[in-house]
Amino acid sequence: MSAPTAPVGVGGADADAAARQARALEVSGWGERFTFLQPHNLCFWVFLGLMAVGLFQSWSYFRPELGFYGEAIGISAVLCVGFGAIWWAWLRHVDRWERQPVDLVVAAVAWGAIAATFGFAMTVNTAMLSIYAKLFGQDWASSWAAGATAPFTEESAKLCGFLLLMGLAPRLVRTANDGLVLGAFIGLGFAAFEDFLYAANAVGSAFGTDPVQHAVQISFTRFAVGFVSHPLFSALVCSGAVYLIGTAAQPRRIARGLLFVAAGLFIHFTWDDAGGLGGHGAGVFLVMALSTIAGFVLLTIAFRLAAPTEHQFVRDILAPEVEAGHVRADELDAALDKRARKAARKAAPGRKAKKAQKHLGRAIMDLAHDVARARGLETAEVEQGRAEVARLRSVAEVR
Repeated sequence: MSAPTAPVGVGGADADAAARQARALEVSGWGERFTFLQPHNLCFWVFLGLMAVGLFQSWSYFRPELGFYGEAIGISAVLCVGFGAIWWAWLRHVDRWERQPVDLVVAAVAWGAIAATFGFAMTVNTAMLSIYAKLFGQDWASSWAAGATAPFTEESAKLCGFLLLMGLAPRLVRTANDGLVLGAFIGLGFAAFEDFLYAANAVGSAFGTDPVQHAVQISFTRFAVGFVSHPLFSALVCSGAVYLIGTAAQPRRIARGLLFVAAGLFIHFTWDDAGGLGGHGAGVFLVMALSTIAGFVLLTIAFRLAAPTEHQFVRDILAPEVEAGHVRADELDAALDKRARKAARKAAPGRKAKKAQKHLGRAIMDLAHDVARARGLETAEVEQGRAEVARLRSVAEVR
């Protein structure tokens, strides 16, 4: 990156636009860097300590079987990592506002995969399931114990990681949208290693006959239903946590926060106890289908409620760009508003222009990120972003 030279939009932007930009950058944390190594931060040591516990627990769990089923366990690991990579790419794609730094996202996935899964959930779940069976009998436990345990233990384990990340990156994790995105990545790590755990356990089924086939079958089965599991649950819970705690960018909204946390727990419960709620056969499928629909409806609501805050940040960060004429107000509206975006694409003359109009919105968002990283100063990246916006505009307007 070249050295910054002068404030963005100098000569065209008024003082009010510059002040709005400075305020937005300060409050939102857009463009801030993340450093994981923070020896003076207690959250860093707690994070490392609990990760160490999770690594020890996972090694203790898998080590006895590696000598017997090493090949099948290795194939399961490769498949689960591959499936997780697909989810990773999709979640990074939908993180269209302030894109979280890669090292922060890696920390989120690692927590979900190691600390939350093996350091917390597996140990507590095993103990609780045993207690339920003794208290209420095996029949009750087989139908209801999973839903009475996992939503609380597993979501608490994932939420602990999210709170530690808030402590490690207090200027980056500030909005409900941040909670949705980072919560989903924590859930992704949890889901990937939970799927691996199920696949690894399957290799010893049927007295160890064809362990590779069992591992592959379970891996694909788990992946097929993974789209409505832990990433969705923890996205709702962590988004609710942001509303409950409140930040510089998100005023505290206790009722909304409690509703989203409860929603994540409830969808987790209905998913885990589909057998108890639906009985057998078609009833189970119906419960799972309704859980899926409800989960995505709630997730859509959560994103829509979080969007206005992010929209305002983009408008304020790009205010000097609009004042200077590098971005037009109607173009910014189209980049942020779905209806305006459809209208702009419909009005674009010809197929090539419509395609350019589509990419113009993305270029404007990229420019917002460039401006945020430059902290409102002139850099080569900002100049390149402006040039790309101008290029796409000229193509979109050609008749």
